Amino acid sequence: MKKIFISALLLAGVIATAQTGENVYPFLNLPVSARQAALGGDAVSVRDHDVNFAAVNPALLNVDMHKQISVNAATYLAGSKYGTINYGHAFENGHLITANARFMDYGRMPRTDEAGFENGEFGAYDAAIGAGYAYQFEDEWTIGASVNLINAKIDSYTSMAVAGNFGVSYHFKKTNETIGVVARNFGYQFKSFNGERENLPFRVDLGYTRILKKFPAAITVTAHDLQQFDISSEYDSNGQEVGFGRKILDHISIGAEIFPESSFNIRLGYNVKRGNELSVVDQRSFAGLSAGFGVKFNNFRVDYSHVRYHSAGNMNMLGISLDMSGNRY
Repeated sequence: MKKIFISALLLAGVIATAQTGENVYPFLNLPVSARQAALGGDAVSVRDHDVNFAAVNPALLNVDMHKQISVNAATYLAGSKYGTINYGHAFENGHLITANARFMDYGRMPRTDEAGFENGEFGAYDAAIGAGYAYQFEDEWTIGASVNLINAKIDSYTSMAVAGNFGVSYHFKKTNETIGVVARNFGYQFKSFNGERENLPFRVDLGYTRILKKFPAAITVTAHDLQQFDISSEYDSNGQEVGFGRKILDHISIGAEIFPESSFNIRLGYNVKRGNELSVVDQRSFAGLSAGFGVKFNNFRVDYSHVRYHSAGNMNMLGISLDMSGNRY
């Protein structure tokens, strides 16, 4: 079992050497669903019926995702719009597949020349479509991989790329625990905007989720962006240089789901990096916090989340999921 995790981390390390510098397609690291957004935005270890998590970590695919389809839509920052769709299918002998798509519409913006004079408008969007495969061997272990074809447009400029995800998960039923590790968004931009190839937003995430026995709650802790130690801004909101402890904590996001196995759930989350970097001095902005809920009616589920980025801009996300297998969640 240790060999699998070591292999996954070695693969991530090899890929990381080719993924430095500025990145393109940052929409690939946005939450894929209202539920993930409410749990801090980075969860990669939630393993149940929710097929959305398979788009982040394909190793979370399992038989409970069979014929599950979910659609999510969000109003994002600066009037942009974001949406995802995810589907899962299970076959015999531990073979599972997923299909997914996501789209970011940045809206219309004024086109200006070097002197600042307007000359009409232009639009911009990012889009990705992909598929994944997972194999569950033994009762606890699942290994999975996925690939996404990415297309982006800014005015008359376009680019295309292919990106992959590779993950491993361990699920221990007796204690309701799941550990997931995933290398995300490694790949190649084969058509750039202006002839200069850019790096994809590669990252390595490690997550842990446990459903508590003595209290109706599930706790998720995620260590994200492990491919690079220093992901913090140089100075904090008070103008002080960011220290070692803050640089470690900026890798952490946490989430809690109250009544996780009932028809109504309440969710809370906190993203440390977002909270630190978007906080306002002498003002309570609640940056980094997220909250939401989920309600299910037989084979139909509705999820909602509100994510605090800044007093001037936040995200609201709505998800609708349907179980087409004929079985209830």
